Amino acid sequence: LSKRIIRILIEEINKMKMKTIIKSVLSTFALVFIFIPNVNADGHSYTIDASNVSQYADMLSEGEKKMFEAYPDTYKINVGPATACSVPSDVMARSSSNGTMINNNEGIEVANSGQLPFPNPSDAQHYMWNARMMAGTQSNIMRFVTISNVDSSGNITVGEQETNIIFPAHEANVGKYEDGLFALFMQKNNSPARVKGVTVLVHDYIDSYENPRRAWSYSPATRRVRRAPDITYDTLVNASPLIVVDQYGTFNGAQDKYNWELKGTKKMVVVGVSNELGLSPLEDTHGVGHLNPDYLNYEEKEVAIVHATLKDGQRHLYSSRTFYITTDSYYIVAQDIYDGQGNLMRNAINTLSTNIGGLGGDCSINGEFTFDFATRQFAGNNMLGDAINSVPAVYNGPSKDVSFYTPDGLRRYAR
Repeated sequence: LSKRIIRILIEEINKMKMKTIIKSVLSTFALVFIFIPNVNADGHSYTIDASNVSQYADMLSEGEKKMFEAYPDTYKINVGPATACSVPSDVMARSSSNGTMINNNEGIEVANSGQLPFPNPSDAQHYMWNARMMAGTQSNIMRFVTISNVDSSGNITVGEQETNIIFPAHEANVGKYEDGLFALFMQKNNSPARVKGVTVLVHDYIDSYENPRRAWSYSPATRRVRRAPDITYDTLVNASPLIVVDQYGTFNGAQDKYNWELKGTKKMVVVGVSNELGLSPLEDTHGVGHLNPDYLNYEEKEVAIVHATLKDGQRHLYSSRTFYITTDSYYIVAQDIYDGQGNLMRNAINTLSTNIGGLGGDCSINGEFTFDFATRQFAGNNMLGDAINSVPAVYNGPSKDVSFYTPDGLRRYAR
């Protein structure tokens, strides 16, 4: 009898263990299938909106906070997992030491051609140089980019620019072009109608002190090529009333108009990889006053905060600017833009993609957007994606002959 009782007790204990195991498994499934959808149903970890923005104020740029103030009912930020972006491994392999800024910091000297100028940045302009020179990690680019101008009612004017760029300092191009060149840039406006056919050619040098930018333009109205000394600084680009020349491509050209200050580095919520932006029609992604938040992904990332203040005696539409630069890949992902009275006049963001053909899944700036608070208009620039471009971009393709990037080449290409 005692043995039978013992056996029954053992069986009951085993049953209880099994029930506990089953209960544990069911609880785990409940967490997976009930808890996670409630938190990450849309792929985001959390959302910032007008009701909770104060909780995240320290992690947001001044421009983002102003967007919540301007559009409290429609603006929000969806924050998802951070995507690992990095400087290409071959570039980092050449980047053993910092370079040196020369000629009032308008030029640089580096130990190895094609290296990141400042792999250990400690100065505000180190970060600006890294951001600028990252574009030159490609040997050349040919792309048809989409531009957009959106009025305060949400009406969209769409344009297209046909752009050819070559980076002579890239290892594949060394010796083929004039020494000291950073980029040769040819761009034709295909639309909208008011700028159709306007074409510009730019010779951009690494050292703006020794070799100021040279530029030429072609106008269909006159059918002539002329020097264009004003394609610098705060001249408006042809296709947009909100974008000035030196914010094209996030920042370009001479840095001499500003005093630069490094405000430090910190983790912030900044716009990140947003692949759906280029895979969806503009009618879906563009809203009234701002982009549709459902197509943007923000991330928690460490950024360097660089503030630029206009020097005494200098003139520029932007009296001061604050740049937010990722420390993993040196992309300028946001910019606060102030007018001469010190008012925040514009918020600018630069979205990233990992699905641009020819880049092998690497992170890349894709879509530069400027939001104007006074007019409640915004503009998009340098947008790529299957849903908005008829011709895929080509990176590192066959190089055009040096004659293409000449005034005579501009005349032939524009016509």
